[in-house]
Formats: sequence, C-alpha cells, structure tokens
Amino acid sequence: MNEISNPQFNTNTPTHSDEFTMPARSWNRTAVLAAMFCIPFFCPPMTLVGVGTGALALRSLRKNKETKGAWLAWSAISVGVVATILSTWLFWISGLRTIVLGPTVALAPLFASDPQGMKQEWAGPAVELSQEQLAAFTLQVTSRYGNFVSAQVSDKRPTPLEQSWKRSMVVIPITMQFASGALEADLGLERFNEKTGKSSMVWRSLRIIDPTQGNMIFPEGEPAPPELPALDSGKPAANLKPQAPNALPQTR
Repeated sequence: MNEISNPQFNTNTPTHSDEFTMPARSWNRTAVLAAMFCIPFFCPPMTLVGVGTGALALRSLRKNKETKGAWLAWSAISVGVVATILSTWLFWISGLRTIVLGPTVALAPLFASDPQGMKQEWAGPAVELSQEQLAAFTLQVTSRYGNFVSAQVSDKRPTPLEQSWKRSMVVIPITMQFASGALEADLGLERFNEKTGKSSMVWRSLRIIDPTQGNMIFPEGEPAPPELPALDSGKPAANLKPQAPNALPQTR
C-alpha cells in the first residue's frame, strides 16, 4: 500500500513554534568594542582606534554571518572620523598650532607690521598697535641687527623645570636670527586667561636680550616676560655683525 504524503503532516517542515526557539544572533564583539572607543568623542587617539576597530568589525561580520552589529561598526567609523577631524582642529586653534609652528609664526606679523596678523597670534596691548607703531618698533630692531630672518626655541637656555605650568604666563627662551647673526630673546606666552580660566595660548610680550646695547622690550604697557637665569658666561650672548644705528631704540 502506497504511503500518501501530506504536506500538512510533513515533520521536516519547520513549524511556527520552532521559529521562536531558534537562537537569536549575538552581537559582534569587535563592533561593540569599536563603539566603546568612540565614546570619548574629543580624544583623537581613541577615536582613531575606534575607526580601525570598526573596519575590523565589518570584516569580521562578513565572515561570521551569525553575528550582528554592522550598523554599530559603521556608526563607530562615522563618528570616529568626524570626531577626530573636529577635535584635532579644536586642539590646533587652541594652542597646538603655537607649539608646533614655533616662535617664527609669532614674530612674523610683528616684523611685517601686520596688525591683523598680530590679532591672531598675540593678545593685550600688542594687538592695539597700529601699523605705524609696529613699524616704528621693527625699525628700531633692524637698525641694530638688520632684517629679521627666523626664530626657534633656544637650545642654549632650556626652560627651567621650576617654571610652573600652573602659571597663566610662562617664558619661552628663543634664539632670533637676524641678518647680522643670532640673538637670544624671551617670549611671554599666556597659557590661559586668569579671569575666565579658558585656554588662550597667545603671546603677550617679547624681550630681546642685548647686554651690549641694552635689552629691547615689546610692547609698551605690557609687563616684560619674567626673568630667566642668566646666560652661560662661557657662551656668547650673540653673534652679531655691527650695524650702523639709524634710530635710538627703546630700552628698559
């Protein structure tokens, strides 16, 4: 007797109740880890790790179809890229630019007599000076030492360790290069505004150290940078060629 097959009684066909007993897909651990790295949104190292981990999570998801979390991985990558770009830009404008590019960028608008450039790099009385007033100071400097060429952080006078970074104002010892040679100087850097407590990272004052003709201070109305230890007597303070003085410089 032939056996009559009835699809309604086929035991191989999954029933409605079997669908509810199938195990749910688990979360991909790498995708979850990528999202965790992107939680501190404004920490570029962590967000970069989150982007890389998110890419690894997508690769893992292609191999392991039983796991889920693709949208989590893509979210981590998207948030990580945007947060890295935004936070790096914020760090750059709030002080990283000043540290990386150094004192040449700070002094370039001064010796170019550029009031708009001064407002981007300086604060205090320096930004209130007109183009004519800036030009008057640079004329005094060039009459002594020739044209300004560049500046770099001094390797002769390292910033003393006892200089507390809790102070709003710190001194950066620099070496200024002029047409006639090199000369030591001090730059006063305001790290944060004492009234608001916000980071500023702007220059406030300059002292050109010249034991022979006298120090030059910029600008008027701004306290000079705090004094650093004297130069090593065994090292020359400057290596300058004589310049014919065309104007009497301001000394203090």
